[in-house]
Amino acid sequence: MARSISRRSFLKAGAAVAATSVLAGCQPGLRRWVTLEPYVVAPEEQPDGIPTWYASVCRGCPAGCGIMARVMNGRAVKIEGNPEHPLNAGKLCANGQAGLQILYNPDRLDAPLLTAKRGSREFARLPWDSALSTLAAKVKDAGSAVAIVLGPTTSGHLVDLFQRLAKALGAPAPLVFDARSSWSGTAALSAANQALWGQGALSAYDLGGSDVIYSFGADFLGAGLSPTRYGIEYGRFRSQPKGARGYLVQFEPHMSITAAKADQWVPIAPGTEGLVAQAIARIIADEGLGTSDRIARAAALAGEINLASAAQAAGVDVQQLRQLAQVFAEAQRPLAIPGNGQSGAAGVTAAQALNAIAGGAGMALQGNPPAPALVRAEPAGYGQVQHLIGQMGSGAVKALLTYGTNLAYELPAQAGFLDALDKVGFVATFSPFMDEMGANSDMVLAERTYLESWGYAVVAPDFGVAAVTSQQPVVQPLNDARSAGDVLLAMAKQIPSAAGAFTWSDEVAFLREVAGGLPAGAAGGTGADAQWARFLQHGGWWPASAPASQPTPPPSASAPISVAAPQYQGDATIYPFHLHVFASPLLGISGANLPWLQGSPDPLTSMCWQTWVAINPATARKLGVQKSDVVRVTTPYGELEAPVYAYPAVRPDTIAVPLGQGHTDLGRYAQGRGASPLALLGGDAGPDGEPAWATVRCQVTPTGRSVNMATFEWTPGVEQGFFNQGYPGE
Repeated sequence: MARSISRRSFLKAGAAVAATSVLAGCQPGLRRWVTLEPYVVAPEEQPDGIPTWYASVCRGCPAGCGIMARVMNGRAVKIEGNPEHPLNAGKLCANGQAGLQILYNPDRLDAPLLTAKRGSREFARLPWDSALSTLAAKVKDAGSAVAIVLGPTTSGHLVDLFQRLAKALGAPAPLVFDARSSWSGTAALSAANQALWGQGALSAYDLGGSDVIYSFGADFLGAGLSPTRYGIEYGRFRSQPKGARGYLVQFEPHMSITAAKADQWVPIAPGTEGLVAQAIARIIADEGLGTSDRIARAAALAGEINLASAAQAAGVDVQQLRQLAQVFAEAQRPLAIPGNGQSGAAGVTAAQALNAIAGGAGMALQGNPPAPALVRAEPAGYGQVQHLIGQMGSGAVKALLTYGTNLAYELPAQAGFLDALDKVGFVATFSPFMDEMGANSDMVLAERTYLESWGYAVVAPDFGVAAVTSQQPVVQPLNDARSAGDVLLAMAKQIPSAAGAFTWSDEVAFLREVAGGLPAGAAGGTGADAQWARFLQHGGWWPASAPASQPTPPPSASAPISVAAPQYQGDATIYPFHLHVFASPLLGISGANLPWLQGSPDPLTSMCWQTWVAINPATARKLGVQKSDVVRVTTPYGELEAPVYAYPAVRPDTIAVPLGQGHTDLGRYAQGRGASPLALLGGDAGPDGEPAWATVRCQVTPTGRSVNMATFEWTPGVEQGFFNQGYPGE
């Protein structure tokens, strides 16, 4: 597949077309580098030696932060936050900075690929005309039996086009899902807001306007929803008028970045976040804490609960719960932030109920997009994914299209996705890289990266200011990849039932039509051309002035909130430890192919390039293991092997493992790095349709082996102190 390009022919091609082809690795094991050189003749809008800045959107997560790409001689060389953007105000996280390594990754695909045997990883390159014809024929034959799955970072215009395709075919609407959105609890939060306020929308939290914050497993400064904006909000929270700095309490079994920044970390058992939130609400009602309005709302919302049983399940003292309830009830502007979806919609609802009790002043529900034609990716619950897998397994799905999600990696093996995939007649995925989903597809359509593409993102959560971030190419495409928008338009015109719904000449014409419906905003401009130019130039649309804050409506819940005690999976005599799987603030779910993220030390352990098993030093001493010893972690569903990291900030009865590693595909930087803890999880959903991933028990067995660990810290003093003296409270 690989072919040589001499320096002379490379430069000749660059002078002719003012562009560069980058050969990407389509096959596992391909390790040839191609040097990316400056243009011989740079684009005319790129004067030699003078930088140009292009505004666009970051696609490192679904938040929709605005970025500015610095371009020199036709090459993007730096990404920064857009200082005009109301969401991130010029700030940007590590994932956003690493976007350049998506653009220039040597393992990018440069042509459509087709395999004769799915899963063989033996692909043949196709001309685009052949790829489009094959794709159109397969989709046409499948008709209403087409299923579409999108990732939550998918551009709004692509979500719109995929929806139009599904409607034209009579197929189900596209499903939006990835593991990060599930861990962040996006669908659970929408369900909680629907239950409490009758609005199935996301909510944003005003940290800067709060004096007490209780976070129930939400790593909002690390791997949660909109971490960059919450970093700004946290700065306001810690620098309030008259020297006030706010008081933050974090409830979770393993110390995250947010817990490390908190004034108090309460190490509760996994899966008990909602139980603790309900207990606090019940105490406020029963003991008459706070104002009469808060007491009345607590009495209406808090269901019956046995405080002693709840405290025992969570591993806290009842008196400590009473003290925490009093602090929250008597604060002037208290705020509760629900955590990840592992505690289920009921647990998230219980945390949100504390905001309802407080009056809702510290949170805002997501509003409608500023123009009716705008679309955003709304993540689905895990139960809907299970339903899709069931449909696939029954043979009801004839063709599956995926974009921006890697379900073959991001779901536990126990979910049965790959087995069900065998029953699907045709599978095509849009991706810039060969990942696990692509390796298990019939066709992989080489997609452009977001720095070469058009689109938009409706900011969600929007923190009370409706905003749309524009997306535009900041450089010319580096290879023959094509945008999914243009592929869909060209394909649909070959399908009689869909052709009438796709009348635009290309995706830019479609985008201009959608953006033309935006009202006058901060960028100004009159007329379609001026509005479009300002939309791109300033990086999006937002109001000319910040709207007045809208009070959160009173709760409309018809029944008190009730959270069941977690039912753990696995016999405690065989599996004595709780398993806590957490999202890495750097790698996330799909960043393992970016060496900047792989090589950046974890903020709390300084680990990089591998998976580790975080074990409390007291527990490690009992097991007879220490840092770098390899252990086998086993659950009722699977096992993995990884080295130990002695971590004092994890409960002694809990084993914590980060997500993000363990790829079999995704390129040279991701393959062979660590193990995925998804192998330890079951595939069933809880009673509310969310994944039951917080209630798995495990055992830990030393293997007798040790490995070198990539870490930047010197820890012997810390480790010896714990190993010699024991864990406080042991």
